[in-house]
Amino acid sequence: MQGIVFNKDAKGNPISVTIDLRIHQALFDKFFSEVVANNQPQEETPKQQPLRVSDAVMGAITSARTFLGTKHQIGGTTKAGIDCSGLSSVAFSTVGVKIPRSSVDQAKFGKPVGRNDLQPGDLVFFATDDSRPKVVTHVGIVTRGGATGQLMIHASTSRGVVEETLFSDYYNKRFLNAMRVV
Repeated sequence: MQGIVFNKDAKGNPISVTIDLRIHQALFDKFFSEVVANNQPQEETPKQQPLRVSDAVMGAITSARTFLGTKHQIGGTTKAGIDCSGLSSVAFSTVGVKIPRSSVDQAKFGKPVGRNDLQPGDLVFFATDDSRPKVVTHVGIVTRGGATGQLMIHASTSRGVVEETLFSDYYNKRFLNAMRVV
């Protein structure tokens, strides 16, 4: 089959369509959009208000905090065990923000943010493998920004999920970049 075949009843009325999408994907997309648009209810249904940025950020932080005390597990994404990038991806997914799964990919996702402009919800990236000082190996979520007293939540390999000072001596020396995803 090539193209579009309209199946009709005995009176000649179209009853179904068979489409070869390899050839007519754009035409199908247009047709499907029109069908959906023409079959919407006539009554206005109340629309849910989109999350304000602060609501999304607070939701992601609240979600991340439910993992406090969870042990670190490479590749983990549950309360049985979670890793740093699993924590950030799960936390943001709970508010409808899909970010990449790995810290390396997360470090390229969103809008770059300066170290002095960090806000809650920003992702901060570190090179924790001293043999690879320029390679992202760790991510945390800023929970308190500002000039002083900055905090982050992250999945520490030795302590599990903790919320702590963002720029301790250890992390200060290993900071690479930060990204704003919301």
